[in-house]
Amino acid sequence: MTSKALLRNIAVCLCALTLATAVSASDEPRRVLFIGNSYTGVNQLPNVFGEIIKSVGLTIPAIKSSTPGALTLLKQLSYPASLALIDEGEWDVVVLQGQSLEPAIAESDEAIRADFLKGAQGLCERARAKSPQARIYFYETWARHADFWKSKEAMTAVGKDPAEMQARLRKWYDKAAELCKASVVRAGDAWALNYQDPKALRLHAKDNSHPEFRGTYLAALVFFHTIYHHKDLDVRYRGKLSEEEASYLKGLAEKLAQNP
Repeated sequence: MTSKALLRNIAVCLCALTLATAVSASDEPRRVLFIGNSYTGVNQLPNVFGEIIKSVGLTIPAIKSSTPGALTLLKQLSYPASLALIDEGEWDVVVLQGQSLEPAIAESDEAIRADFLKGAQGLCERARAKSPQARIYFYETWARHADFWKSKEAMTAVGKDPAEMQARLRKWYDKAAELCKASVVRAGDAWALNYQDPKALRLHAKDNSHPEFRGTYLAALVFFHTIYHHKDLDVRYRGKLSEEEASYLKGLAEKLAQNP
């Protein structure tokens, strides 16, 4: 699939969602909660998100996270640390990230699909019970690297290649968002745009699954554009990336933001 086709598909999905979490540029969150697992915890995505906010001259919100390894959305509903944070209440933004394979497997496995949607709905209901004003975002993650399908660990249940896996991730995060009247942070689609570019950077770690810092940085940029809607602010933070790498990744995030 070409980058233009991918962006067109994203636009169609966005139009289909009930975007109950729209926010004006002046309505900046004071408290942000991330509920996820290693895809959120590796490279400390919440901290990178905060550094990006700081670098453009905005006030950093209070950011907290619970990132136990490999938990599904449904298992988060019985994980004490995650529930305790949700129950603190007064969150302006709540981010929910499922286990990296469950939305893709949901396409063909009815039991996984039911659990994924049940977990999504349960977490949204609990978050809104404690934080009625909260804007809820599902963190759409990325497909495995193409090399994954060459390995012994390859699973056909997630799709035959990265494009099919990403399409499944997009579809089922959209379904969860529609069910919960929430929105989606399309980090995985930004990763897909990268890998379609002749200048593509390696975003995956050696395990073909978790993110290198570049991948976390790109995801954090997409979070910033999605939650804040600021289009004219210069992101100065780049962590350990070169100026060239950071500029390229910022361009990808901006391209995605310009095609809602």
